[in-house]
Amino acid sequence: MTEENKQQVENGLATAMGLNDLEGQMTQDIIINNATNNLLSLNFVPLANTYKSNGFAKLAVDLPVADCFRDGGFELDSATLNSDELKELQETIEEKDVEIIKQCLRWGRLYGGGVILCNTNQKPDTPFNPETIYKKPVEFLACDRWQCYPLATSLYLAEQFLLQDNMMGEKGNNVIFDASRVKTFSGEVQPYYIRNQLQGWGASIFESIIPQLNQYIKANSVILELLDEAKIDILKIFDMASLLGSAEGERLVKRRAELFALQKSYKNMGVMDSQDDYIQKTMTFAGLNEMLEKIFLLICSSLRIPYSKVFGRGASGFSSGEDDLENYNAMIMSELRVPVQPIVKWIANIRCYQLFGRKVDDLTINWKPLRVMTEKEKQEIDSGKISSYMQLLQARVMTPKQVAEKLNQEEIVAFSEEELNEIDDSFENIDDELMKQEDITVNNSLWQRALGKLKWN
Repeated sequence: MTEENKQQVENGLATAMGLNDLEGQMTQDIIINNATNNLLSLNFVPLANTYKSNGFAKLAVDLPVADCFRDGGFELDSATLNSDELKELQETIEEKDVEIIKQCLRWGRLYGGGVILCNTNQKPDTPFNPETIYKKPVEFLACDRWQCYPLATSLYLAEQFLLQDNMMGEKGNNVIFDASRVKTFSGEVQPYYIRNQLQGWGASIFESIIPQLNQYIKANSVILELLDEAKIDILKIFDMASLLGSAEGERLVKRRAELFALQKSYKNMGVMDSQDDYIQKTMTFAGLNEMLEKIFLLICSSLRIPYSKVFGRGASGFSSGEDDLENYNAMIMSELRVPVQPIVKWIANIRCYQLFGRKVDDLTINWKPLRVMTEKEKQEIDSGKISSYMQLLQARVMTPKQVAEKLNQEEIVAFSEEELNEIDDSFENIDDELMKQEDITVNNSLWQRALGKLKWN
């Protein structure tokens, strides 16, 4: 930034914010020097190289995204789609689209912006018409904000996006996409002044943890230097000061040190004059571990990721670590799952047009729990679901076939397609005396007899 541009920015900010005094000008100097000139989100090459070569940086970007879509991430449900159609839709999205969504989120966290493009047999620069894609090929492409960017001064004003991909040849280079074929995911929301420089995009996650990241990298460098100096051999040569007074004496001292090092290295012995001396100096690392712990905690608190997930070390003391995981899960829900929900819904609706030729208005997205349950907890939940379904069957709210389909869908009881087709879809063959029993649980024979009744026709 030139001095003229810098002065214009200072004057504009001071006028807009009412900072015309000397203190206000000094404040703006700090903002310009620390934010404008050093905005990391605009330097995509260092970010790309850091992601490539630094395992910690890659983990900070990838881990929350991977946990967001653990075990597929979500399940689709609709009252207007039958079980076969729902299964086909779910499998298509999991096979072709989930990884694309994850890539978009990764680039959004790394660069501050990710893009998903919908590529069909239609011209990409024309408005998207979903009515014409039934049984036609549809492909989604994930890009970062530097690979595909809006043809406007701001992301909010864009009506077209330009894709630049040299690896795809002429077909993928300088291709214009209409905004109706594009969905974007922005990084961390910034104040207007910063957001204006980012053209409406968000900021990289590393924008707010630069001091902590520098401390982490510097600490590792210091440790490597200290390890080289952890044990030093010191050879005291008699009358060394006078020997160094001449060129021949300097050569003899060097030769003496080299011979001693060779003997010590290969033969595990050393030969010295009686007036020479040899000692080893060992360096201690007292306090280094505590310093590293503080730096690691600062990084984890800045990333909002538990210590155990970043550095692979469990909770210590009286803490079980569950509170940290709950906070982490809440972060994933608020910062990833909520913003990505419209993208998932958009992709699912396009797949409905492709697979079924229509839009499914009542399609809902049910995210899977982030908390990993134990086998005991899972069994207790399954038992409660079974009891609830049995009560609905007893009240004639659900038919035996509907109960069996739900149990099969939630993977509580496995039914084949032939078995499901054989189950009665009415209330005629339900044993009323059996259904009057209240103790219908997964742990007794009465429930097993009731389950047997479901397979009658």
